[in-house]
Amino acid sequence: MAGALTVLDFDGTMTDAEAEAGPFRAGYLDDLAVITGLPRDEVEALALRFADEVAARPAVEGWRFLGHVVAPASVDPYLRMMPVARRLLDHAGALRDEAERTRVLDGVLYKHNYVKTGTVFRPGAGALLRALLPTAARVVTNSHTDAVVTKLERLAAAEDPGLAAWTGRVHGRARKYELDPAWDGVPEALQLPGLDRPVLLRRRAYFEVLDALRREAGCSWAEVSVMGDIFELDLALPLALGARVLLLTNAHTPPWERAWLATQERALLVEDLAAAQAALLPGGACEAAGAR
Repeated sequence: MAGALTVLDFDGTMTDAEAEAGPFRAGYLDDLAVITGLPRDEVEALALRFADEVAARPAVEGWRFLGHVVAPASVDPYLRMMPVARRLLDHAGALRDEAERTRVLDGVLYKHNYVKTGTVFRPGAGALLRALLPTAARVVTNSHTDAVVTKLERLAAAEDPGLAAWTGRVHGRARKYELDPAWDGVPEALQLPGLDRPVLLRRRAYFEVLDALRREAGCSWAEVSVMGDIFELDLALPLALGARVLLLTNAHTPPWERAWLATQERALLVEDLAAAQAALLPGGACEAAGAR
């Protein structure tokens, strides 16, 4: 696998998002109470109700960015907050302009409250990162670079000082959710059986990050492996580009993603980081998947 590139997502992939996100959710709802003018306890009750409504329609509900669904809402607690917040704003008649709403929810409130998250790495995170240190491996994430670096520093302090080398391998604010319909580097969309809406692929900002890393590594797309926990954000574009992808599944992974990826030659599904490590190391299943 000489010259190959491994790209890792971070939140929910290297970390346990469900365990980390409690302070994020609480802070986000605090801010929504201020914006809507509703009492905090009423905001909490409404959020629970709206979360149940979102969970009841996983194939329909999603993270909506500038009018387009760019990821399912069910997969992690950060994404689940997005449609809940929109329902709260609708209920209160607040922030009705779509562009302003997107800016506040996805920009200001998300970034403000993300820094409140805890640090809970998945079991095996340190071992995987240690094993990948000698390779051309990078973290590419929507999160701010500094926030991820801080978490990696904590992991290095707790487990192995050598892991601090990863702090120079983080590429944050990748904007995996941002669409550019005018870019024609890949087909416009992918249709998965069991999902009525399309999976939108033209995420040029994310492409540019991945392509720069691929060129730096001096490899073809067929030699790139990308691991993430949210197919639409992390993996759909790389798969369309010819990369090998590995979906780290959890209790909220949509069944239509599991079923479709199981049929794809260049895709793997794993349940934990130990299996991911076995797949990503040279000679592992990810190297064999879709070999050309």
